[in-house]
Amino acid sequence: MRNILILPALAFASLLLSFNKKTMAINDFQNYGNENKMLDSAKWTLTRIFNSDSFMQVSGTKAFIRFNSSEGRINGNGSCNSFGGKLSVDGNSLKLGNIFSTKMYCNEVQAIENEFFSQLQKVTGYTINEKKLILFNGDDAVLEFEAG
Repeated sequence: MRNILILPALAFASLLLSFNKKTMAINDFQNYGNENKMLDSAKWTLTRIFNSDSFMQVSGTKAFIRFNSSEGRINGNGSCNSFGGKLSVDGNSLKLGNIFSTKMYCNEVQAIENEFFSQLQKVTGYTINEKKLILFNGDDAVLEFEAG
């Protein structure tokens, strides 16, 4: 008799766990879609460039990036030159490639732009927290932006 009661209880518990996993998977999928929409919906203004042991605060420049994951492309401005390139997004993995830009020289912002373009080449992932976008190379932050 005791075995007869335990078997339905285990089956019910298994059903609840299965439902919970499906709900979590659906929520993860919805968050994935929302994060992509957040990535695509903003003009992201550059605020920091991270180096191996420090960071450079960026202010007073026109540096920004825009993402279009449905078309697989990026575009923006490095402070002096416009740029574009290819984009591939898979969850929080991000790959930027074939980055090209105009070739003007702007003495007052050239060092920032050069470092910005250099770090873009290294990006492998991203995270969005509130109105901040952080681009990563592995586990290391390389660029930080604010939605604008």
